[in-house]
Amino acid sequence: MTTLLAIGDMHLGRPPSAIPEDLDRRRDALGPEAAWTRCVELALNRNVDAVLLAGDLVDQGRDFFVGYGQLKAGIEQLVAADIPVLAVAGNHDTLILPRLADEIDGLELLGAGGEWQTRRLGNLDIVGWSFPREQVRQSPLSKLQIQRGKYPVIGLLHCDLDQADSPYAPVSTSELEATPVNAWLLGHIHRPDRLDGDRPIGYLGSVTALRASETGPRGPWLLQVGKQKITAEHQPLAPMRYEAIEIDCTELDDAAGLGERILAGTRDRIQGLAEHDEPPLAVGFRITLTGQSGRASEITAAAGELAADGRSWNEAGIACFIQKIESALLPQLDLKRLARQSDPRGLLARRLLALEAPDSEEYDRLVQRGREAMSPLIGSREFRDLDQSLDDDTVAAWLKRASRLALIRLTDQHEDAR
Repeated sequence: MTTLLAIGDMHLGRPPSAIPEDLDRRRDALGPEAAWTRCVELALNRNVDAVLLAGDLVDQGRDFFVGYGQLKAGIEQLVAADIPVLAVAGNHDTLILPRLADEIDGLELLGAGGEWQTRRLGNLDIVGWSFPREQVRQSPLSKLQIQRGKYPVIGLLHCDLDQADSPYAPVSTSELEATPVNAWLLGHIHRPDRLDGDRPIGYLGSVTALRASETGPRGPWLLQVGKQKITAEHQPLAPMRYEAIEIDCTELDDAAGLGERILAGTRDRIQGLAEHDEPPLAVGFRITLTGQSGRASEITAAAGELAADGRSWNEAGIACFIQKIESALLPQLDLKRLARQSDPRGLLARRLLALEAPDSEEYDRLVQRGREAMSPLIGSREFRDLDQSLDDDTVAAWLKRASRLALIRLTDQHEDAR
């Protein structure tokens, strides 16, 4: 069994964004450099056989000295423990990574100049390709020539998956699946894929949150490579993390109690994160207020005041802050009364009631139509970093939210016309 630590986009040199002023002094401890240090410690503690880096190690060419210092310090520790470090260049570090590889002993660049290269590593092969320039509009897989041998093969590639018009090495899932490669570890998209199954294919994701929109776990992957099976386990060790949570305000009778409701919701999430082997040092919350309330406007106004505060607080040793509060809270509606009407409001009300009855045929029909309409959008570039799950509950929730908003607008127009 061979153990690998695979790391996606690090972007050394890019400071964490959207943090409050009182955390400014801790930026160095929250950024990608700190995440790299945690990765090195994990590799040493788990005595891995190699560390793989899937491109965009460094954010920009101007970050040469930051990249040199941080990478060199970590790689020296790994090399001292006889752990090889293999990397491919991405679109951000096309020029700088080859220079760094020349300067740092132990950093081995695979596939320099856009030519595929294979490196034997014990009882497996690592095949990699590096960006020869900042934009590559053809699939690099068109030049890959590899035969299935007696050893497992791990592919390391920075690319844009299933985006045929992309200038960043577009490849298709079908191309990857057609190659005699046992696993494809990809860089470029910052949201990690699941990488489950006996043949992992997908994005490693960023090693720490680089933007507030990058919610959820971030970190490297531990791979166990055997003759018959490859397993990948995500290691959410990012020092900076953003979490998206929903706060149901349906039963909130007083807008003054919103702070306590939000605090309870964030505390629940923090308690789970604090139990990790490497808990985050800071967590920013992106909060959505949901539900229906007769005090919707008052609660929304109170949310704006809370979001404007901007300061952090401590919970279980973790610095917490509200990065954003968005209100999807809706006024209360008498759906049963509206459903008796024969106008568009009545039709919307009847469909909303159907969406509250998951065992009905109408629920199934509406969810199926919603999924058909949403599928092309959820796979587009603009939404690629979001959760792409389109299970029944998710589709129904989006349909209900959109229908309530439309019903409220129709009702307002009806009242204005009277």
